[in-house]
Amino acid sequence: MKRIILLTDFSEAARNASLYALKMYEKENVHFQLLNIFDVEFSGSPYIMQVKEEMAEESMRGLRRELSLLHAQYPNARIELASRFGAMTEVIRKELEEYEPELTVLGCKGESALEHFLLGSNALEIIKHVHFPMMVIPVKAKFSPPEKIVFATDLKEVDISRMATPLNNLVKAYNSELLFLNVLEEEYVNRVEAEEKIASYFPGIKLSFHFIDHNGDLCKSILKFMDENGAKMLTLVRHHHNFFQRMFNPHVIQKMIRHPHHPMIILHEQEQTEN
Repeated sequence: MKRIILLTDFSEAARNASLYALKMYEKENVHFQLLNIFDVEFSGSPYIMQVKEEMAEESMRGLRRELSLLHAQYPNARIELASRFGAMTEVIRKELEEYEPELTVLGCKGESALEHFLLGSNALEIIKHVHFPMMVIPVKAKFSPPEKIVFATDLKEVDISRMATPLNNLVKAYNSELLFLNVLEEEYVNRVEAEEKIASYFPGIKLSFHFIDHNGDLCKSILKFMDENGAKMLTLVRHHHNFFQRMFNPHVIQKMIRHPHHPMIILHEQEQTEN
């Protein structure tokens, strides 16, 4: 059975992300885990155990309230509750390794981009250090079948065979078209070979290849392309090349997620912690 984690801090943004995912997978056999993570800021306090117990109780109360709200719209959804104590990144990584979800869904506030979500954690750090597929949903995004999904890439050597599973499944479920938006760099890349390799990861799927120049505002160019082509979703690969570094610097990522209607699927080249 497919497993998906819904991260929540009980905010409007997190709830919208959960509802988005429940709607997206409404017709599939999915087991959801609604996960809340809490931590104690002042670990040196003599009342640490009491505070921890109180926070744990509040976490479970919040999860039960959230479950009631989600089940009000999707009564048949299979959702288990999970309350975990500890540092955000460490807990998420451990939970993902044990639960082995296909995807983790995050909510974010459109006006503050990815700077803060879920107890004020820095989502960029989670994206950097937690190497599992994730979907980031802006607070104003409402689900509609993704007829077209843009996959922004620089055509560099990236093996996406394993990490492409959630995207592959989503595309097949909705018969979506993948629009590969290739960012042209100055160095030479054999486009034919690169496109053939990419196509091999998505057999039987409608594909098209497009190109934009690397100069100028990359974020603006990608969003413009999405709007002009009626694309509902953006996919990026987290890897070490310059393309990702440009895409995922705080200034650019804020603009990407500030756009109120474009969820992002973030895939990862490898599952290891960077130094």
